[in-house]
Amino acid sequence: MRSGASVYLTIKAMERVLKVLWCLSVILLSSMTMKGQEWLLRGRVLDQADDRPVAGAHITLRGSDAGTTSDKDGRFTLQVPTATKCEVTITHVSYGTLTRTVEALPDGRELTFRMALRTVEIGMVEVRAPAPEVVFERTDLHVGDFRVNDDGIWVLVYGQQRLWHAEQDAGATVYKEARIHLLDTLFQEVASVAIPGEVTALHTDHALRPVVETRHAGWYVIRAGDGLALHRVELPALRKAVLPWTDSVPGALLGNNLNAEYPAFDHIAYDPVKDTARLVCSVVDDFLLELFRSQYKYMSGRDKVVAGDIALRTGLDRETVAGFMTGFSRDLYYKVPYAPLFVVRDTLMVFDHYKGRVRAFTKGLEPLEGPAITYHNERRWKRLLHDRGEGRIYAVYAQALRTWLREVDVHTGQLGPVRMLTHTCPDELQVHDGYAYYVYREPGSLQKRTLYREWVR
Repeated sequence: MRSGASVYLTIKAMERVLKVLWCLSVILLSSMTMKGQEWLLRGRVLDQADDRPVAGAHITLRGSDAGTTSDKDGRFTLQVPTATKCEVTITHVSYGTLTRTVEALPDGRELTFRMALRTVEIGMVEVRAPAPEVVFERTDLHVGDFRVNDDGIWVLVYGQQRLWHAEQDAGATVYKEARIHLLDTLFQEVASVAIPGEVTALHTDHALRPVVETRHAGWYVIRAGDGLALHRVELPALRKAVLPWTDSVPGALLGNNLNAEYPAFDHIAYDPVKDTARLVCSVVDDFLLELFRSQYKYMSGRDKVVAGDIALRTGLDRETVAGFMTGFSRDLYYKVPYAPLFVVRDTLMVFDHYKGRVRAFTKGLEPLEGPAITYHNERRWKRLLHDRGEGRIYAVYAQALRTWLREVDVHTGQLGPVRMLTHTCPDELQVHDGYAYYVYREPGSLQKRTLYREWVR
């Protein structure tokens, strides 16, 4: 038989085991009870106006870190760690915040949440066209002229303009102390060079390279390392071999034989390798040409004899000679013919305002069908500008000090919207890469002639 002490120890051990088992049962029961309090919230978020699913809505529970987002159908599921009810908050960037208290749904039913679009009030905003950019401005120099090409912006500046001229040069512009400044695309000066002599004009050749004309010579301005250099061209060569050519295509220079005193001219393609020229097309102002030739019948008998002698020596007809002899081009109603040729992408286009049509040609000078044009019938129309950077043509109009541009659709001949320039009476207007460049000086101010640009496309 066991002793009393042994029985006592056995009873104590059993009590300790029972206590451990009781504690474990309490913990297990508590865990089961807590687990039984959780439930699954199933919901769908819809647009209040038309019941469209709202995807990407954020769903959170108040007092909990639990959260989720709705799928493309607006549906979501969320584990709720409370026994009876919870407060749900739904947010979305396009909708107002929705807060709603929901009851536990043990049967797994889906709740619907409808959100209203959020209204965002924006203060009044005044929309204005951007102000023209100042390209070049100095307090000591005027801008006389400029040209834009792929190298940058070539600006002809001068310290003073000669105000008196010899009788044969009346009306001519002569710049003294002139320089050429080359600017980069940020309008920062890259280099400059002084032009010797008195400058009369700034030109470009067929490749848009700048050429300065002075009273005694022409000067090509070229890049030379970090600076600029001048290459002299004699005036006869400048006027006969450089200025007549306005553009080029592979294998040919494009130009014309325009004579400002005769109401007709030819566009020509010249091959400098073969030294041959081909006619692109002839431009004739039929009305003025008829008046020009009709001057013969008003001449005296003696002058008619002289006209006939000149015609025999030159090969011209006597009526044409008579037009030159009588100085018909000095009449008030005479206008120098204007029908420019532009290379637009891969097509040669002659804007023949006397036929009311664009006369188009391939680079091989094969004729193409061109559109009719009517923009030139508007009396406020002045001329055309060619944006060689973007291959666009703009018609320039002016009235009452204001100037505006309209793009000409080269496929249809129709005009685009009006692009009114900010400053009045802009000078030396050109277009390049969608920007209008021009020279302007505020009337009545001490401002020097300044170069501006503004967006027109």
